[in-house]
Amino acid sequence: MLLRACPRSVAGTRACNRLNFRRNASGIVMMKNHGIISKAHYSTSASSTEPSNEEKNIVQKTCGNSTIDFTRVEIYYEPLSSFQLLKTYAALASTRFPFVKHFAPEIIEKGGMIVNQAVKYTYFPYFCGGETLPKTKKVIHDLTQNKKMLCILDYSVEGPVQPLESSAITVDTDEKVEDSICSVIAESIEYMGQQNRTLSTEPTVAPPCPFGVVKVTGISSCVLLERLSKILCYIQMFPQSEHAKKLLNTNIYFFGDISNDVNTFDLMKEYTVKQYPRTVAFDMNENTPPEPLTSVELLKLERVVKRLASLCDACVKNGMSLLIDAEQTYYQAAIDQLYIMMSVKYNSKEYMAGRNTPVVYNTYQLYLKDSFHRLQFDYHFLTNHGAHHGAKLVRGAYMKSETLRANELKLPYPFQQTLLETHVNYVKGVEFCLDSMYKHGNIGIVVASHNQDTLGMTSRIMNEVYGFKKNDPRVIFAQLYGMGDNLSFALAYHGYNVGKYVPFGKVHDVMPYLSRRLIENGDMLSGSTIETARIRSELVRRAVVYSKSIYEKIVKNIQQRQQQSSSQ
Repeated sequence: MLLRACPRSVAGTRACNRLNFRRNASGIVMMKNHGIISKAHYSTSASSTEPSNEEKNIVQKTCGNSTIDFTRVEIYYEPLSSFQLLKTYAALASTRFPFVKHFAPEIIEKGGMIVNQAVKYTYFPYFCGGETLPKTKKVIHDLTQNKKMLCILDYSVEGPVQPLESSAITVDTDEKVEDSICSVIAESIEYMGQQNRTLSTEPTVAPPCPFGVVKVTGISSCVLLERLSKILCYIQMFPQSEHAKKLLNTNIYFFGDISNDVNTFDLMKEYTVKQYPRTVAFDMNENTPPEPLTSVELLKLERVVKRLASLCDACVKNGMSLLIDAEQTYYQAAIDQLYIMMSVKYNSKEYMAGRNTPVVYNTYQLYLKDSFHRLQFDYHFLTNHGAHHGAKLVRGAYMKSETLRANELKLPYPFQQTLLETHVNYVKGVEFCLDSMYKHGNIGIVVASHNQDTLGMTSRIMNEVYGFKKNDPRVIFAQLYGMGDNLSFALAYHGYNVGKYVPFGKVHDVMPYLSRRLIENGDMLSGSTIETARIRSELVRRAVVYSKSIYEKIVKNIQQRQQQSSSQ
Protein backbone atom coordinates (compact mmCIF):
# COMPACT_ATOMS: atom_id res chain seq x y z
CA MET A 1 0.00 0.00 0.00
CA LEU A 2 1.32 3.41 -0.90
CA LEU A 3 1.92 5.73 2.01
CA ARG A 4 0.05 9.00 1.79
CA ALA A 5 2.08 12.12 2.39
CA CYS A 6 1.09 15.46 3.82
CA PRO A 7 3.14 18.65 3.59
CA ARG A 8 5.72 18.81 6.33
CA SER A 9 5.92 21.81 8.55
CA VAL A 10 9.12 23.72 9.17
CA ALA A 11 9.18 22.27 12.68
CA GLY A 12 8.76 18.81 11.21
CA THR A 13 11.65 19.38 8.81
CA ARG A 14 13.90 20.52 11.64
CA ALA A 15 12.87 17.52 13.73
CA CYS A 16 13.70 15.16 10.89
CA ASN A 17 17.04 16.86 10.40
CA ARG A 18 17.79 16.12 14.04
CA LEU A 19 16.99 12.47 13.42
CA ASN A 20 19.99 10.48 12.34
CA PHE A 21 21.02 6.89 11.92
CA ARG A 22 24.40 5.44 12.62
CA ARG A 23 26.06 2.13 13.31
CA ASN A 24 27.97 1.53 16.51
CA ALA A 25 31.16 -0.49 16.93
CA SER A 26 29.18 -3.72 17.22
CA GLY A 27 27.42 -3.13 13.92
CA ILE A 28 24.08 -2.42 15.57
CA VAL A 29 21.90 0.18 13.90
CA MET A 30 21.10 3.01 16.26
CA MET A 31 18.23 5.45 15.94
CA LYS A 32 18.54 8.83 17.62
CA ASN A 33 15.40 10.84 18.30
CA HIS A 34 14.24 13.27 20.97
CA GLY A 35 17.74 13.26 22.41
CA ILE A 36 17.56 9.54 23.25
CA ILE A 37 19.43 6.77 21.49
CA SER A 38 17.33 3.61 21.28
CA LYS A 39 19.47 0.53 20.89
CA ALA A 40 18.18 -2.10 18.49
CA HIS A 41 19.32 -5.20 20.35
CA TYR A 42 17.53 -7.54 17.97
CA SER A 43 20.49 -8.81 15.96
CA THR A 44 24.07 -8.00 15.11
CA SER A 45 24.30 -10.10 11.98
CA ALA A 46 26.29 -8.91 9.01
CA SER A 47 23.10 -8.67 6.99
CA SER A 48 22.19 -5.47 8.85
CA THR A 49 22.30 -2.55 6.46
CA GLU A 50 21.81 1.15 6.66
CA PRO A 51 18.13 2.19 6.68
CA SER A 52 16.41 1.71 3.34
CA ASN A 53 14.70 4.55 1.49
CA GLU A 54 11.32 3.18 2.57
CA GLU A 55 12.43 3.23 6.20
CA LYS A 56 13.76 6.78 5.93
CA ASN A 57 10.56 7.95 4.20
CA ILE A 58 8.37 6.44 6.90
CA VAL A 59 10.47 7.96 9.67
CA GLN A 60 10.25 11.35 7.96
CA LYS A 61 6.47 11.00 7.73
CA THR A 62 6.22 10.30 11.46
CA CYS A 63 8.87 12.62 12.87
CA GLY A 64 7.63 16.13 13.53
CA ASN A 65 4.44 15.69 11.51
CA SER A 66 1.98 15.81 14.39
CA THR A 67 -1.02 18.08 14.74
CA ILE A 68 -0.43 17.85 18.50
CA ASP A 69 2.23 19.69 20.47
CA PHE A 70 3.11 17.14 23.17
CA THR A 71 5.33 19.62 25.04
CA ARG A 72 2.55 21.83 26.46
CA VAL A 73 2.76 20.12 29.83
CA GLU A 74 1.45 23.10 31.79
CA ILE A 75 -1.91 22.43 30.11
CA TYR A 76 -1.85 18.63 29.97
CA TYR A 77 -0.77 18.14 33.60
CA GLU A 78 -3.31 20.62 34.94
CA PRO A 79 -5.64 17.85 36.28
CA LEU A 80 -2.78 16.52 38.46
CA SER A 81 -1.75 18.04 41.76
CA SER A 82 1.92 18.67 42.45
CA PHE A 83 1.88 15.77 44.94
CA GLN A 84 0.55 13.42 42.24
CA LEU A 85 3.25 14.61 39.85
CA LEU A 86 5.90 13.97 42.49
CA LYS A 87 4.64 10.40 43.01
CA THR A 88 4.64 9.81 39.26
CA TYR A 89 8.14 11.19 38.95
CA ALA A 90 9.42 9.01 41.79
CA ALA A 91 7.85 5.82 40.37
CA LEU A 92 9.16 6.32 36.84
CA ALA A 93 12.59 7.56 37.87
CA SER A 94 13.13 4.58 40.19
CA THR A 95 12.61 2.09 37.34
CA ARG A 96 15.81 3.38 35.76
CA PHE A 97 17.97 2.59 38.77
CA PRO A 98 20.35 -0.29 37.92
CA PHE A 99 19.30 -2.22 41.04
CA VAL A 100 15.60 -2.03 40.18
CA LYS A 101 16.14 -2.99 36.53
CA HIS A 102 18.45 -5.94 37.22
CA PHE A 103 17.39 -7.37 40.59
CA ALA A 104 13.81 -6.24 41.32
CA PRO A 105 12.16 -8.49 38.68
CA GLU A 106 13.70 -11.62 40.20
CA ILE A 107 12.83 -10.52 43.74
CA ILE A 108 9.25 -9.73 42.69
CA GLU A 109 8.95 -13.07 40.89
CA LYS A 110 9.93 -15.02 44.02
CA GLY A 111 7.45 -13.04 46.08
CA GLY A 112 6.91 -13.70 49.78
CA MET A 113 4.94 -11.81 52.38
CA ILE A 114 7.52 -9.05 52.90
CA VAL A 115 8.01 -8.54 49.16
CA ASN A 116 4.25 -8.57 48.56
CA GLN A 117 3.71 -5.91 51.20
CA ALA A 118 6.56 -3.80 49.83
CA VAL A 119 5.19 -4.00 46.29
CA LYS A 120 1.65 -3.35 47.51
CA TYR A 121 2.63 0.09 48.81
CA THR A 122 5.10 1.06 46.08
CA TYR A 123 4.69 -0.09 42.47
CA PHE A 124 1.29 -1.80 42.77
CA PRO A 125 -0.85 1.32 43.34
CA TYR A 126 1.01 3.13 40.57
CA PHE A 127 0.78 0.45 37.85
CA CYS A 128 -2.44 -1.32 38.96
CA GLY A 129 -6.00 -0.25 39.68
CA GLY A 130 -6.70 -2.32 42.79
CA GLU A 131 -6.95 -5.84 44.15
CA THR A 132 -10.71 -6.20 43.59
CA LEU A 133 -13.25 -4.77 41.16
CA PRO A 134 -14.91 -2.44 43.71
CA LYS A 135 -11.49 -0.96 44.51
CA THR A 136 -11.03 -0.03 40.85
CA LYS A 137 -14.10 2.23 40.92
CA LYS A 138 -12.05 5.20 42.11
CA VAL A 139 -9.58 4.73 39.24
CA ILE A 140 -12.40 4.37 36.70
CA HIS A 141 -14.04 7.58 37.94
CA ASP A 142 -10.74 9.47 37.99
CA LEU A 143 -9.85 8.43 34.43
CA THR A 144 -13.26 8.89 32.84
CA GLN A 145 -14.54 11.95 34.70
CA ASN A 146 -11.47 13.93 35.77
CA LYS A 147 -9.00 13.06 33.03
CA LYS A 148 -11.48 12.49 30.17
CA MET A 149 -9.94 9.15 29.25
CA LEU A 150 -11.28 5.64 28.75
CA CYS A 151 -10.67 2.79 31.20
CA ILE A 152 -9.72 -0.74 30.10
CA LEU A 153 -9.73 -3.11 33.08
CA ASP A 154 -7.38 -6.07 32.68
CA TYR A 155 -7.38 -9.02 35.08
CA SER A 156 -3.63 -9.51 34.89
CA VAL A 157 -3.21 -13.11 35.95
CA GLU A 158 -0.51 -14.68 33.80
CA GLY A 159 -0.59 -18.29 32.63
CA PRO A 160 1.83 -20.70 34.34
CA VAL A 161 5.24 -21.18 32.75
CA GLN A 162 5.36 -24.47 30.85
CA PRO A 163 8.32 -26.57 29.65
CA LEU A 164 9.38 -26.09 26.03
CA GLU A 165 8.03 -28.57 23.48
CA SER A 166 5.46 -29.92 25.95
CA SER A 167 4.12 -33.42 25.49
CA ALA A 168 0.47 -34.35 25.10
CA ILE A 169 -1.96 -33.96 27.99
CA THR A 170 -2.97 -37.49 28.91
CA VAL A 171 -4.94 -36.83 32.11
CA ASP A 172 -8.12 -34.79 32.40
CA THR A 173 -6.70 -32.40 34.99
CA ASP A 174 -8.80 -30.03 37.05
CA GLU A 175 -9.70 -26.76 35.30
CA LYS A 176 -10.90 -24.76 38.30
CA VAL A 177 -8.19 -22.14 37.80
CA GLU A 178 -9.16 -21.52 34.15
CA ASP A 179 -12.86 -21.41 35.07
CA SER A 180 -12.15 -19.01 37.94
CA ILE A 181 -10.13 -16.62 35.76
CA CYS A 182 -12.83 -16.67 33.09
CA SER A 183 -15.43 -15.94 35.75
CA VAL A 184 -13.49 -12.92 37.06
CA ILE A 185 -13.05 -11.54 33.52
CA ALA A 186 -16.78 -11.96 32.85
CA GLU A 187 -17.49 -10.22 36.15
CA SER A 188 -15.18 -7.35 35.17
CA ILE A 189 -17.02 -6.96 31.84
CA GLU A 190 -20.35 -6.83 33.67
CA TYR A 191 -18.91 -4.33 36.17
CA MET A 192 -17.61 -2.06 33.38
CA GLY A 193 -20.98 -2.37 31.65
CA GLN A 194 -22.65 -1.08 34.80
CA GLN A 195 -20.21 1.82 34.93
CA ASN A 196 -20.99 2.62 31.29
CA ARG A 197 -24.70 2.72 32.03
CA THR A 198 -24.09 4.93 35.07
CA LEU A 199 -21.79 7.28 33.18
CA SER A 200 -24.02 7.09 30.07
CA THR A 201 -22.62 8.54 26.84
CA GLU A 202 -23.98 9.15 23.37
CA PRO A 203 -24.20 5.99 21.21
CA THR A 204 -21.97 7.58 18.55
CA VAL A 205 -18.94 7.87 20.85
CA ALA A 206 -16.83 5.31 22.67
CA PRO A 207 -18.21 4.24 26.08
CA PRO A 208 -16.12 5.11 29.18
CA CYS A 209 -15.12 1.43 29.52
CA PRO A 210 -15.04 0.12 25.93
CA PHE A 211 -13.18 -3.19 26.29
CA GLY A 212 -12.89 -6.39 28.24
CA VAL A 213 -9.49 -8.09 28.07
CA VAL A 214 -8.52 -11.76 28.02
CA LYS A 215 -5.19 -13.57 27.94
CA VAL A 216 -5.95 -16.96 26.42
CA THR A 217 -3.20 -18.53 28.57
CA GLY A 218 -5.35 -17.58 31.55
CA ILE A 219 -8.38 -19.58 30.38
CA SER A 220 -6.50 -22.46 28.77
CA SER A 221 -3.67 -24.85 29.47
CA CYS A 222 -0.44 -23.44 28.04
CA VAL A 223 0.58 -26.98 27.05
CA LEU A 224 -2.61 -27.32 25.02
CA LEU A 225 -2.06 -24.01 23.22
CA GLU A 226 1.52 -24.95 22.41
CA ARG A 227 0.47 -28.38 21.13
CA LEU A 228 -2.26 -26.93 18.90
CA SER A 229 0.05 -24.19 17.63
CA LYS A 230 2.68 -26.75 16.66
CA ILE A 231 0.09 -28.81 14.78
CA LEU A 232 -1.17 -25.73 12.93
CA CYS A 233 2.36 -24.64 12.02
CA TYR A 234 3.18 -28.14 10.73
CA ILE A 235 0.08 -28.10 8.51
CA GLN A 236 1.07 -24.69 7.12
CA MET A 237 4.68 -25.72 6.51
CA PHE A 238 3.91 -29.09 4.87
CA PRO A 239 0.36 -28.79 3.46
CA GLN A 240 0.88 -31.61 0.92
CA SER A 241 2.14 -34.07 3.49
CA GLU A 242 -0.08 -37.04 4.31
CA HIS A 243 0.63 -36.35 7.97
CA ALA A 244 -0.62 -32.77 7.54
CA LYS A 245 -3.83 -33.92 5.86
CA LYS A 246 -4.46 -36.37 8.68
CA LEU A 247 -3.79 -33.72 11.32
CA LEU A 248 -6.06 -31.28 9.51
CA ASN A 249 -9.00 -33.67 9.51
CA THR A 250 -8.54 -34.95 13.06
CA ASN A 251 -7.62 -31.74 14.88
CA ILE A 252 -9.55 -28.97 13.13
CA TYR A 253 -12.89 -30.73 13.06
CA PHE A 254 -13.79 -29.47 16.53
CA PHE A 255 -14.48 -25.98 15.11
CA GLY A 256 -17.32 -27.33 13.03
CA ASP A 257 -18.40 -29.78 15.71
CA ILE A 258 -18.74 -27.11 18.39
CA SER A 259 -20.73 -24.75 16.19
CA ASN A 260 -22.78 -27.53 14.56
CA ASP A 261 -22.03 -25.85 11.27
CA VAL A 262 -20.22 -27.67 8.47
CA ASN A 263 -19.40 -24.34 6.82
CA THR A 264 -17.41 -23.31 9.89
CA PHE A 265 -15.37 -26.49 9.62
CA ASP A 266 -14.57 -25.79 5.96
CA LEU A 267 -13.80 -22.15 6.72
CA MET A 268 -11.33 -22.99 9.49
CA LYS A 269 -9.62 -25.56 7.29
CA GLU A 270 -9.26 -22.88 4.62
CA TYR A 271 -7.78 -20.43 7.14
CA THR A 272 -5.32 -23.02 8.43
CA VAL A 273 -4.00 -23.99 5.00
CA LYS A 274 -4.00 -20.59 3.28
CA GLN A 275 -2.72 -18.41 6.11
CA TYR A 276 0.44 -16.44 5.50
CA PRO A 277 3.44 -18.62 6.52
CA ARG A 278 4.43 -17.91 10.09
CA THR A 279 7.88 -17.32 11.44
CA VAL A 280 9.10 -20.72 12.62
CA ALA A 281 8.31 -21.18 16.32
CA PHE A 282 9.10 -24.90 16.51
CA ASP A 283 11.87 -27.27 15.49
CA MET A 284 9.96 -29.37 12.94
CA ASN A 285 10.71 -31.92 10.27
CA GLU A 286 8.24 -33.20 7.68
CA ASN A 287 8.99 -36.80 8.62
CA THR A 288 8.47 -36.25 12.35
CA PRO A 289 5.03 -34.65 12.66
CA PRO A 290 3.53 -33.69 16.03
CA GLU A 291 1.16 -36.15 17.63
CA PRO A 292 -2.56 -35.46 17.03
CA LEU A 293 -4.54 -33.99 19.90
CA THR A 294 -5.86 -36.64 22.24
CA SER A 295 -9.54 -37.01 23.12
CA VAL A 296 -8.78 -35.35 26.47
CA GLU A 297 -7.11 -32.41 24.74
CA LEU A 298 -9.98 -32.00 22.30
CA LEU A 299 -12.39 -31.91 25.22
CA LYS A 300 -10.25 -29.27 26.93
CA LEU A 301 -10.10 -27.27 23.71
CA GLU A 302 -13.87 -27.35 23.47
CA ARG A 303 -14.07 -25.86 26.97
CA VAL A 304 -11.61 -23.12 26.01
CA VAL A 305 -13.77 -22.19 23.03
CA LYS A 306 -16.86 -22.08 25.23
CA ARG A 307 -15.11 -19.86 27.78
CA LEU A 308 -14.03 -17.46 25.06
CA ALA A 309 -17.52 -17.44 23.56
CA SER A 310 -19.02 -16.68 26.99
CA LEU A 311 -16.80 -13.59 27.25
CA CYS A 312 -17.87 -12.46 23.78
CA ASP A 313 -21.51 -12.91 24.83
CA ALA A 314 -20.87 -10.79 27.94
CA CYS A 315 -19.40 -8.01 25.79
CA VAL A 316 -22.35 -8.12 23.39
CA LYS A 317 -24.75 -7.87 26.32
CA ASN A 318 -22.95 -4.82 27.73
CA GLY A 319 -22.26 -3.03 24.43
CA MET A 320 -18.51 -3.56 24.73
CA SER A 321 -15.73 -5.32 22.80
CA LEU A 322 -13.25 -8.02 23.79
CA LEU A 323 -9.49 -7.58 23.33
CA ILE A 324 -7.60 -10.87 22.96
CA ASP A 325 -4.02 -10.26 24.08
CA ALA A 326 -1.07 -11.43 22.00
CA GLU A 327 1.31 -13.91 23.61
CA GLN A 328 4.46 -15.85 22.76
CA THR A 329 4.89 -17.14 19.20
CA TYR A 330 4.56 -20.76 20.33
CA TYR A 331 1.00 -20.01 21.53
CA GLN A 332 -0.01 -17.45 18.90
CA ALA A 333 -1.09 -19.79 16.07
CA ALA A 334 -3.73 -21.35 18.34
CA ILE A 335 -4.82 -17.92 19.62
CA ASP A 336 -5.21 -16.60 16.07
CA GLN A 337 -7.31 -19.64 15.18
CA LEU A 338 -9.60 -18.99 18.13
CA TYR A 339 -9.87 -15.30 17.20
CA ILE A 340 -10.92 -16.11 13.64
CA MET A 341 -13.51 -18.56 14.92
CA MET A 342 -14.97 -15.93 17.28
CA SER A 343 -14.87 -13.21 14.60
CA VAL A 344 -16.73 -15.26 12.01
CA LYS A 345 -19.64 -15.36 14.44
CA TYR A 346 -19.45 -12.25 16.62
CA ASN A 347 -18.08 -9.80 14.02
CA SER A 348 -20.66 -10.88 11.44
CA LYS A 349 -23.35 -8.57 10.08
CA GLU A 350 -25.86 -10.09 12.49
CA TYR A 351 -23.89 -8.98 15.55
CA MET A 352 -22.59 -5.75 14.02
CA ALA A 353 -26.10 -4.37 13.55
CA GLY A 354 -26.36 -1.22 15.66
CA ARG A 355 -22.67 -1.34 16.67
CA ASN A 356 -19.84 1.01 15.76
CA THR A 357 -17.00 -1.38 16.58
CA PRO A 358 -16.28 -5.12 16.20
CA VAL A 359 -17.16 -7.38 19.12
CA VAL A 360 -13.77 -9.12 19.24
CA TYR A 361 -10.24 -7.83 18.52
CA ASN A 362 -6.98 -9.69 17.98
CA THR A 363 -3.58 -8.26 18.95
CA TYR A 364 -0.66 -7.99 16.52
CA GLN A 365 2.90 -7.59 17.78
CA LEU A 366 4.55 -5.61 15.02
CA TYR A 367 8.06 -6.47 16.17
CA LEU A 368 7.47 -9.96 14.71
CA LYS A 369 8.59 -10.48 11.13
CA ASP A 370 5.30 -12.04 10.00
CA SER A 371 2.96 -9.69 11.89
CA PHE A 372 2.08 -7.18 9.16
CA HIS A 373 1.31 -9.92 6.65
CA ARG A 374 -0.84 -11.77 9.21
CA LEU A 375 -2.71 -8.52 9.90
CA GLN A 376 -3.44 -8.11 6.20
CA PHE A 377 -4.36 -11.77 5.73
CA ASP A 378 -6.78 -11.83 8.68
CA TYR A 379 -8.48 -8.65 7.47
CA HIS A 380 -8.98 -9.92 3.92
CA PHE A 381 -10.00 -13.40 5.11
CA LEU A 382 -12.71 -12.04 7.42
CA THR A 383 -13.85 -9.47 4.87
CA ASN A 384 -14.24 -12.18 2.24
CA HIS A 385 -16.43 -14.13 4.66
CA GLY A 386 -18.67 -11.19 5.59
CA ALA A 387 -17.14 -10.32 8.96
CA HIS A 388 -15.48 -7.23 10.41
CA HIS A 389 -11.93 -7.20 11.77
CA GLY A 390 -10.73 -5.83 15.10
CA ALA A 391 -7.00 -5.14 15.43
CA LYS A 392 -4.98 -3.95 18.39
CA LEU A 393 -1.48 -2.94 17.30
CA VAL A 394 1.43 -3.20 19.74
CA ARG A 395 5.17 -3.30 19.22
CA GLY A 396 5.73 -6.39 21.38
CA ALA A 397 6.60 -7.47 24.90
CA TYR A 398 8.22 -10.91 24.80
CA MET A 399 11.60 -10.28 23.22
CA LYS A 400 13.72 -11.73 26.00
CA SER A 401 11.67 -14.90 26.43
CA GLU A 402 11.52 -15.37 22.65
CA THR A 403 15.29 -14.93 22.44
CA LEU A 404 15.92 -17.54 25.13
CA ARG A 405 13.64 -20.02 23.39
CA ALA A 406 15.14 -19.42 19.95
CA ASN A 407 18.64 -19.92 21.33
CA GLU A 408 17.66 -23.07 23.20
CA LEU A 409 15.96 -24.67 20.18
CA LYS A 410 18.45 -23.19 17.68
CA LEU A 411 15.69 -21.40 15.77
CA PRO A 412 15.83 -18.09 13.86
CA TYR A 413 14.77 -15.08 15.90
CA PRO A 414 11.08 -14.35 15.14
CA PHE A 415 11.40 -10.60 15.57
CA GLN A 416 12.64 -7.78 13.37
CA GLN A 417 16.38 -7.27 13.06
CA THR A 418 16.38 -3.66 14.24
CA LEU A 419 14.25 -1.29 16.24
CA LEU A 420 13.84 0.84 13.14
CA GLU A 421 12.35 -2.10 11.22
CA THR A 422 9.83 -2.57 14.02
CA HIS A 423 8.95 1.11 13.84
CA VAL A 424 8.43 0.89 10.07
CA ASN A 425 6.31 -2.25 10.46
CA TYR A 426 4.13 -0.54 13.05
CA VAL A 427 3.56 2.52 10.89
CA LYS A 428 2.61 0.30 7.94
CA GLY A 429 0.13 -1.52 10.18
CA VAL A 430 -1.51 1.71 11.31
CA GLU A 431 -1.79 3.05 7.76
CA PHE A 432 -3.21 -0.24 6.48
CA CYS A 433 -5.93 -0.24 9.14
CA LEU A 434 -6.87 3.42 8.65
CA ASP A 435 -6.89 3.03 4.87
CA SER A 436 -9.14 -0.04 5.14
CA MET A 437 -11.44 1.82 7.51
CA TYR A 438 -11.68 4.75 5.10
CA LYS A 439 -12.39 2.56 2.06
CA HIS A 440 -14.62 -0.13 3.57
CA GLY A 441 -15.49 0.84 7.15
CA ASN A 442 -15.23 -2.76 8.34
CA ILE A 443 -12.40 -2.57 10.85
CA GLY A 444 -11.76 -1.21 14.33
CA ILE A 445 -8.25 -0.33 15.53
CA VAL A 446 -6.55 0.16 18.88
CA VAL A 447 -3.26 2.03 18.53
CA ALA A 448 -1.49 0.79 21.66
CA SER A 449 1.76 2.74 21.65
CA HIS A 450 4.02 4.84 23.85
CA ASN A 451 5.85 6.27 20.83
CA GLN A 452 5.19 10.00 20.50
CA ASP A 453 5.93 10.13 16.77
CA THR A 454 3.59 7.23 16.01
CA LEU A 455 0.76 8.79 17.99
CA GLY A 456 1.28 12.15 16.34
CA MET A 457 1.39 10.60 12.87
CA THR A 458 -1.80 8.60 13.50
CA SER A 459 -3.70 11.66 14.71
CA ARG A 460 -2.55 13.64 11.67
CA ILE A 461 -3.53 10.94 9.18
CA MET A 462 -6.92 10.54 10.86
CA ASN A 463 -7.71 14.23 10.43
CA GLU A 464 -5.83 15.50 7.39
CA VAL A 465 -5.77 12.45 5.11
CA TYR A 466 -8.98 10.58 5.85
CA GLY A 467 -11.10 13.20 7.58
CA PHE A 468 -12.08 11.01 10.56
CA LYS A 469 -13.48 12.72 13.63
CA LYS A 470 -11.09 12.87 16.56
CA ASN A 471 -13.49 10.89 18.74
CA ASP A 472 -14.37 8.28 16.09
CA PRO A 473 -15.12 5.20 18.27
CA ARG A 474 -13.42 2.93 15.72
CA VAL A 475 -10.00 4.42 16.60
CA ILE A 476 -8.76 4.12 20.17
CA PHE A 477 -5.33 5.12 21.43
CA ALA A 478 -4.06 3.17 24.44
CA GLN A 479 -1.25 3.31 26.96
CA LEU A 480 -0.48 1.37 30.13
CA TYR A 481 -1.77 2.74 33.41
CA GLY A 482 1.04 4.60 35.15
CA MET A 483 3.06 5.06 31.95
CA GLY A 484 2.97 7.54 29.08
CA ASP A 485 0.68 9.95 30.93
CA ASN A 486 2.23 12.91 29.11
CA LEU A 487 1.07 11.34 25.83
CA SER A 488 -2.34 10.28 27.15
CA PHE A 489 -3.13 13.72 28.58
CA ALA A 490 -2.15 15.42 25.32
CA LEU A 491 -4.33 13.15 23.18
CA ALA A 492 -7.29 13.42 25.56
CA TYR A 493 -6.96 17.21 25.73
CA HIS A 494 -7.25 17.41 21.94
CA GLY A 495 -10.38 15.23 21.91
CA TYR A 496 -9.07 11.79 20.89
CA ASN A 497 -10.21 8.50 22.42
CA VAL A 498 -7.48 7.48 24.87
CA GLY A 499 -7.74 4.32 26.92
CA LYS A 500 -5.56 3.39 29.88
CA TYR A 501 -4.89 -0.33 30.38
CA VAL A 502 -5.61 -0.79 34.11
CA PRO A 503 -4.47 -4.14 35.55
CA PHE A 504 -6.20 -5.42 38.68
CA GLY A 505 -6.00 -8.49 40.91
CA LYS A 506 -4.47 -9.69 44.15
CA VAL A 507 -0.89 -8.51 44.63
CA HIS A 508 0.55 -12.04 44.60
CA ASP A 509 -1.45 -12.85 41.45
CA VAL A 510 -0.20 -9.86 39.46
CA MET A 511 3.44 -10.32 40.52
CA PRO A 512 4.32 -11.97 37.17
CA TYR A 513 2.71 -9.00 35.38
CA LEU A 514 4.72 -6.46 37.39
CA SER A 515 7.87 -8.51 36.90
CA ARG A 516 7.31 -8.61 33.14
CA ARG A 517 6.78 -4.84 33.11
CA LEU A 518 10.33 -4.53 34.40
CA ILE A 519 11.89 -7.37 32.37
CA GLU A 520 10.20 -7.25 28.97
CA ASN A 521 9.59 -3.50 28.88
CA GLY A 522 12.90 -2.39 30.31
CA ASP A 523 13.60 -0.25 27.25
CA MET A 524 10.17 1.38 27.44
CA LEU A 525 10.65 2.12 31.13
CA SER A 526 14.05 3.59 30.36
CA GLY A 527 12.36 5.62 27.65
CA SER A 528 10.37 7.34 30.37
CA THR A 529 13.26 9.84 30.42
CA ILE A 530 11.16 12.19 28.29
CA GLU A 531 8.18 11.89 30.59
CA THR A 532 10.19 12.40 33.77
CA ALA A 533 11.94 15.39 32.20
CA ARG A 534 8.58 16.97 31.35
CA ILE A 535 7.23 16.27 34.82
CA ARG A 536 10.35 17.82 36.32
CA SER A 537 9.99 20.92 34.15
CA GLU A 538 6.33 21.27 35.17
CA LEU A 539 7.20 20.91 38.86
CA VAL A 540 9.91 23.57 38.47
CA ARG A 541 7.47 25.84 36.63
CA ARG A 542 4.90 25.45 39.40
CA ALA A 543 7.55 26.11 42.04
CA VAL A 544 8.61 29.29 40.23
CA VAL A 545 5.01 30.44 39.86
CA TYR A 546 4.31 29.69 43.51
CA SER A 547 7.50 31.44 44.63
CA LYS A 548 6.66 34.42 42.47
CA SER A 549 3.17 34.66 43.93
CA ILE A 550 4.58 34.46 47.47
CA TYR A 551 7.14 37.14 46.62
CA GLU A 552 4.45 39.39 45.15
CA LYS A 553 2.31 38.94 48.25
CA ILE A 554 5.24 39.85 50.49
CA VAL A 555 6.05 42.93 48.39
CA LYS A 556 2.40 43.94 48.37
CA ASN A 557 2.16 43.47 52.12
CA ILE A 558 5.27 45.61 52.67
CA GLN A 559 3.91 48.34 50.39
CA GLN A 560 0.60 48.34 52.26
CA ARG A 561 2.39 48.70 55.58
CA GLN A 562 4.52 51.55 54.22
CA GLN A 563 1.41 53.33 52.99
CA GLN A 564 -0.25 52.88 56.37
CA SER A 565 2.85 54.24 58.12
CA SER A 566 3.09 57.28 55.85
CA SER A 567 -0.60 58.06 56.27
CA GLN A 568 -0.17 58.09 60.04
